[in-house]
Amino acid sequence: MAAPLRHPLILLACAAMLAIYLPLAPALAMLLTPALSGDNWRALFADAQFWQSLTATLVSTTLAVVGALAIALSSVAALWPGASWQRLSARLPLLLAIPHVAFATAVLLLFADGGVVYRLLPFVSAPYDRYGIGLGITLAVKESAFLLWVIYGVLRSQTLSQQATVLQSLGYGRGQTLWWLIVPAIAPTLAAVSLAIAAWSVSVVDVAIILGPGNPPTLAVLSWQWLNQGDALQQAKGLLACLLLSGLLGLYAGVGYAMWRVWRRVVPTFSGVRRPSQIRWPGVSLAVLLPLCGVLCSLLLVVIAADASLRPDLLSTSLTLALGSSGVALVVSLLWLEAGLLRFSRWIWLPIALPALPLAVGQYRVALMLGIDGEYGAILWGHLLWVVPWMLLVLQPAWQRLDARQMLVARTLGWSRIRIFYRLKLPLLIRPGLAALAVGFSVSIAQYMPTLWLGAGRFATFTTEAVALSSGGGSSALAGQALWQLLLPALFFALTAYGSRRAGDYRQGLR
Repeated sequence: MAAPLRHPLILLACAAMLAIYLPLAPALAMLLTPALSGDNWRALFADAQFWQSLTATLVSTTLAVVGALAIALSSVAALWPGASWQRLSARLPLLLAIPHVAFATAVLLLFADGGVVYRLLPFVSAPYDRYGIGLGITLAVKESAFLLWVIYGVLRSQTLSQQATVLQSLGYGRGQTLWWLIVPAIAPTLAAVSLAIAAWSVSVVDVAIILGPGNPPTLAVLSWQWLNQGDALQQAKGLLACLLLSGLLGLYAGVGYAMWRVWRRVVPTFSGVRRPSQIRWPGVSLAVLLPLCGVLCSLLLVVIAADASLRPDLLSTSLTLALGSSGVALVVSLLWLEAGLLRFSRWIWLPIALPALPLAVGQYRVALMLGIDGEYGAILWGHLLWVVPWMLLVLQPAWQRLDARQMLVARTLGWSRIRIFYRLKLPLLIRPGLAALAVGFSVSIAQYMPTLWLGAGRFATFTTEAVALSSGGGSSALAGQALWQLLLPALFFALTAYGSRRAGDYRQGLR
């Protein structure tokens, strides 16, 4: 029975993934078509806002990537291995659980003109930031927590910890341990995560709208504005700007690879010279401040949003979209894993590694062709392009850890493929499945462009409302929407953690 079932399962899994990833093809075609006209390029380069927007994008993205790497690596050099590193890892979710829009809203309410700092210290006025420096620093702080979380998973190796202890016992400093041992060991993971951070930072729209720069904005926001206009030339300029964002990501990847090649030739020298550890306070201070940023962000939103009221329509839309997209994505992910298509999973990660704006453009074009724009189902479908890869990122390692010998024994007992799946594999995947659901729920809550574009402005969520209020709404209302955008994923994470614990208690006697 298993053999006849395999081929329909593969076809079903491929059809589901094809439906979700369908916008990749029109996105590529849409970007390349305007690029064939020289007049479009001349109009883009002649635009008064273009060069300043490009500069702001380069500055903010570079600050985000380099800043996140600097914060993460300095914290690793100062704390790993040891009890302090374990404490930092346990506290990272305090910042990780906060959505980008909520974190950016807290930064805006704290540092903008008329914000908390201005009211406490009237002589301190926020300078005009035309280069996106504040945006880059905010993204660096937020993304460093994600980078540290990934590094924590890689540095669990007992062998690496023992090698670091040996190096330090021989008199080599923590800086030498970082460059000689840690960075080479985590280089592939570090490169992949840095590319994902660059892809997010170069095309971020919602956070850039909240924090600025305003006029001209970053290239992603400027492209978003052009694409929302009815003029054909403006839309062509927006598509070319999207193409440039993809080119910028390729430029960052090329520069990073070149720097890695140079670094491999220069470091380490293995000259035998010991350089004892210098003052550790920068790394230790950053490690303390990162979780504290998450706590302060939450407290600030709670205090300012004290008088804000909850809108039931926003709660209903945000909750149903997040639950629906994460539930569908869980089914699709399990279907893909069960079909045994892991060897074709490289292209699954494209939405994480590519700028989001061109993909949202492709989604909108497909929705227009199918006549489903402005429909609830279109928004749900749009969220899946980002929810599915993030959930697979959580589920795939757990699936690969399943003991194949158990499946073989079950088959020798005459169990069918379906029975092995729901009686053997699913119980073993309860905990990672709940964790994947929580991640997918959080990713869906944070979606701005697919919600606004595919919904044609008819469906408001806490994220879209917070971005809209950031340009002219009251502080209390703005903080209220950002606070609910923070609370929903936090509550869902707590529920899934409780469910995971209960599942473990229930199955404890079966171990």
